[in-house]
Amino acid sequence: MNERYFHSTRIYTQYGLRNGYILERDGIIRDILLQAPERDAEIIDYGDSRIIPGIIDVHNHGYGGWSMTDPVTPEIFRGYVKACASIGITTILPTVTKEAPGIEGIVEGIKCPYTGAYVYGIHSEGPFWARGGEHTVGESWPEPSVEVTKKYIDRCQGYLKVMAIAPELPHAHEVMHFLHQQDIRVAACHTRANAQQIKDAMADAGIDIVTHLCNGMQGIHHRDVGALGAFLLDDHLSYELIADLNHVCADMIRLLLRLQPYEKFILISDSNYIAGLPSGIYERYGSKNFSTEKGLIVDENGRIHGSGKCVLSNMEKLVNVVGVPFEQVVKMASANPADYLGISHLTGSIAPGKQLDIAIISDDYKCLATYVKGRLVYDSGTDADVFNPDALRRRIGDLPEGMR
Repeated sequence: MNERYFHSTRIYTQYGLRNGYILERDGIIRDILLQAPERDAEIIDYGDSRIIPGIIDVHNHGYGGWSMTDPVTPEIFRGYVKACASIGITTILPTVTKEAPGIEGIVEGIKCPYTGAYVYGIHSEGPFWARGGEHTVGESWPEPSVEVTKKYIDRCQGYLKVMAIAPELPHAHEVMHFLHQQDIRVAACHTRANAQQIKDAMADAGIDIVTHLCNGMQGIHHRDVGALGAFLLDDHLSYELIADLNHVCADMIRLLLRLQPYEKFILISDSNYIAGLPSGIYERYGSKNFSTEKGLIVDENGRIHGSGKCVLSNMEKLVNVVGVPFEQVVKMASANPADYLGISHLTGSIAPGKQLDIAIISDDYKCLATYVKGRLVYDSGTDADVFNPDALRRRIGDLPEGMR
């Protein structure tokens, strides 16, 4: 019987903040104690560092130079899950786009032993988009098709958990119905829909979650509340939120949180492979991306290309800038996505009977250690280098003066 106690003066449990001990046996939380164990026992003492439920990131394209939107080799997969663990993630949905050349490599990686964040499944953002909004240039996407969707599902070999689609496109509702029949969650993404089109899609086909709320959709106007207004008027949706303050400003987040309760919001990174790397200009496939210290990543046309920050960093922004209570932010990063994915009986909070999926973080929101199912998968003292050296070589220069 492998039994251990994890101690901290600040454990953020399902029942509130505790100064005590987590009893773990065989990867499962057995009890939460306020007093030290009387008998001789293995105690892992994290002192005053905060123990929080592990972060569940349902929308993540890459981190630390490891990309899930390109072909994925075993080395890339292993590097990716380790890098995710270094930022407190215990459960991850690698997120692919367009033709999704990384699917096969992700599936093979899931089937092999690895050390890092647990890969619950795959999130396909697209390929059926109708992108509108700022700086949309020269891009086109296929028309929704059940046959094409079946091919994506087959390629994922049972691991496709979420597919995001522009719900106003021709045949989109057919695809959405089919996805629900396969127990795959439907996200509304990159849409040009007006309010009525969104309402029609929700009534006819059903939407489970809104992809990166406020981004890639019509905003609110007093003559048509747009996609954003229609989403916020519905009481049955979950909302992805990128809280890096580049995608959505602090005041807009405050407004969102007045319109819908905390439990509807799921913190995501939407990070791409540059996230976590030093700021600068990076070149890939003949095009340049500009990455700032604040986590803003834009291409040569000025369009945002995902985020350069992680959920843990965004938690700090929500607490210290937006003013959201830390306990609520923790739930938005862990319990809420677990509820959305239907795995809250296994993970998402610190409570007896659940897996020991935890992150130990400092007061400046740095990850000190990460455990998945009781297994130490990241230790900041020994796992110092999690970045992809090949990606670092793609950095071709410093940012122009006006972008720093």
